[in-house]
Amino acid sequence: MAADRIALLLHMHQPDYRHPLTGEPAMPWVRLHACRGYTDVPVLAAESGARFTLNVVPSLLDQLLHYTAGGTDPWERVARVPAEDLSSAERDFIRARFVHGHPGMRRVSSRYRELEARAAVLEHPQDLRDLQVWSNLAWMGVVARRDPLVAALYRQDRHFDHAQLLGLLEVQRQLVGEVLARWAAAPEVSVTPYAHPILPLLVDLHAVQEAMPHVEPGVVFRHPDDARRQVVEGLARAHEVLGRRVDGMWPSEGSVSPEVARLCADAGLRWLATDEGVLWRSDRGTPGGTERAWRVEDTSLRMVFRDRALSDRVGFVYASWEGAAAARDLLAGAAGRGVVPVALDGENPWESYADAGEGFLGALFGSGRTAAVGEVLDSMPLGAIRRLHRGSWIDANFNIWAGHPHDHAAWAELAALRAAWESAGRPEAAWPAIRSAEGSDWFWWYGPEHHSDMFDLFDGLFRAHLTAGWQAMGLPAPARLAAPIHRNG
Repeated sequence: MAADRIALLLHMHQPDYRHPLTGEPAMPWVRLHACRGYTDVPVLAAESGARFTLNVVPSLLDQLLHYTAGGTDPWERVARVPAEDLSSAERDFIRARFVHGHPGMRRVSSRYRELEARAAVLEHPQDLRDLQVWSNLAWMGVVARRDPLVAALYRQDRHFDHAQLLGLLEVQRQLVGEVLARWAAAPEVSVTPYAHPILPLLVDLHAVQEAMPHVEPGVVFRHPDDARRQVVEGLARAHEVLGRRVDGMWPSEGSVSPEVARLCADAGLRWLATDEGVLWRSDRGTPGGTERAWRVEDTSLRMVFRDRALSDRVGFVYASWEGAAAARDLLAGAAGRGVVPVALDGENPWESYADAGEGFLGALFGSGRTAAVGEVLDSMPLGAIRRLHRGSWIDANFNIWAGHPHDHAAWAELAALRAAWESAGRPEAAWPAIRSAEGSDWFWWYGPEHHSDMFDLFDGLFRAHLTAGWQAMGLPAPARLAAPIHRNG
């Protein structure tokens, strides 16, 4: 058996927030995450010499390039306005939108909690300016807090002046500008399809029925060529931006199927990673579980399946633990088992850690027990999968993205656009909008499973991509796209 190690994959992802008309992100989360997980993970790993796999979404790379080229977003523009000069609309925007992120990030400041409680009625310029600062300062992670200005602002807590606000935003700009170079230097880079689509649902939307036979989407969407193109373009873009050879993939939301495995193998990928729930539902020709790498059907492709319990402890449990104790617990859970795959979101968990994950990540990376997925494949026992189950990391099904009538209403709009594109001879000008509209994140919010105060923005962006696709073909967009889709479903 291989030496005990955790094959650690950390997945960096945010939706493509760029509006198709302006090219500008409609929401600030890429910029803000760059001050926390996007920076902290590679820096803390490098300081310990730790090995791990950094998984990136190519559309996220393009959004980072937007900022490094000097681009901005509406939230940053409003944050830069002197509080005394804010227009009525800008004050309303701050009141409605500037208390955000995980509540744990607000607990670090008595002033931020006070502003949160009174957000709807804030009027005094000092209150508004303090909220401008804290809506950015709270996102400053482990590395950012080493900056003297950031550390001083944390200590000060309140009564900030405009020069301090501008200084903070300049530190933020510097951090954003360094992310891509840090990612390019990661021990191993893997990738997700370009716009983070659910590949099996692009191949055939009715894949949802394998695990959920009672679900009838009522929509025909079968476009395996789109799935293949999302993979090929994602691989090419990651190589172009990061200068790294990529031969592994965490498919969007760990979503796989036999068809997806074959198209990924054809695209030159060596390995895929997903959740153990998919393994348990697959037809295996070999006994065993997550300790093995698995060869899929008639391909040379290898798959690894994450240990769900250990992965979920990092994402959902350890935030309330002392960091070193949490790392010891994770390592103990993997002890004596050879190589244990652990894969999870690489950015969002650290919002809920009081120290932005410093204690846990420092202890885990310093243990010498982590490895990159591609480095340990050949040391893992090999099993054979006769037939791969169609499923994702969530309950080994696709319920989140295609299980509810509101999801189906969104798919119907995408299917209508895609059919028109086919009839028009696939004009290339419309492909970027179709590719973005195929992303998983829009469908994440349409069903009853999740709620966001930003739903209106997500829905609006999805409809904007659809509208842009119609317009790129010289065709009028359906009038119904002027209204929120969940009201149409």
